[in-house]
Amino acid sequence: MEGRIILIALGILIFLSVIFNEFLVSFNLIEFFFTVIFLGSGLTFFRKRNVGTLGSLIFGIILLLDTFQLFPTSLNFWELVLLMIASYIIAVGFKGLFHIRKPHLKINKSIISENLPPKFTGNILDLSTDVDWSSLNIDSSKIDTPVKVKAVIDNDIYSFRQEHDTSKVDIFNKLKISNVKVPERAKITVYLNENIYYNYRAELNVSTAFFDLRQIKTREVRIKSTASKITLIPSQKDNTSVDVDSEVSSINIKLPQDVALVLNHIGDLNFKNFGRMYQREDGTYVSDNFSEASYTCYLNISSEISHLNVEFI
Repeated sequence: MEGRIILIALGILIFLSVIFNEFLVSFNLIEFFFTVIFLGSGLTFFRKRNVGTLGSLIFGIILLLDTFQLFPTSLNFWELVLLMIASYIIAVGFKGLFHIRKPHLKINKSIISENLPPKFTGNILDLSTDVDWSSLNIDSSKIDTPVKVKAVIDNDIYSFRQEHDTSKVDIFNKLKISNVKVPERAKITVYLNENIYYNYRAELNVSTAFFDLRQIKTREVRIKSTASKITLIPSQKDNTSVDVDSEVSSINIKLPQDVALVLNHIGDLNFKNFGRMYQREDGTYVSDNFSEASYTCYLNISSEISHLNVEFI
């Protein structure tokens, strides 16, 4: 903003000085005006630490010295223009010599670790996650509660909250509407109890997700994804039904050797790789280990301009 004001004011000064031969302009008054502007912009160098603010600081000092006639001779307009150019050249040179950088800004981060819900009844939990611009991991762990959440969140960028009752846990991490910065991804890990059954719903917006469900008893999994990257490993402890609604996303299914996959897909894919799968008469795809697999993952995908890959691990 300061740079634009300086350019506008400088253009007006040049126009009036050349066209009207300084008839309407008091040069000393204008010089003092620019002294204030350049020094005001230049003093922010100690906070912003960049070439522009250093150049403004150097030129502002020159204007201040000339305004109070501290040079041996008074400088005319064109000499000041050359000195302004020289000030920014010197600033660029200092950057090369001393690597001028912005100071490290303190980030208002929260490190969250909670066990949920505190009072759990029954053996089935409904879990949901709704996240923006986050790195989300779902994994199993030998924990006493159904869910353990660990997260690193920048409070200036995200609004993070959790809701729960005796049989449900909802986790939200949404971008604040007032935020104008390009955010660093939040990091969220959710650990699930290996002895509890889960119904899981995930909403992902411009996020990266890794769902390792191998040791988790999942009954139903529903994923809605927009511009995200998803890696899913199905459960090796129970048959699982997975529904994916994908818009411009990348989906990678990693199958354990003892888990079969039945895939039903509708919509558009810009790339697909269905290795070790064959298509049945009804249009569904089945993995070649279907007859000997211990469990089966029934995967239904509705997609628009997405990438789908199936591989065995």
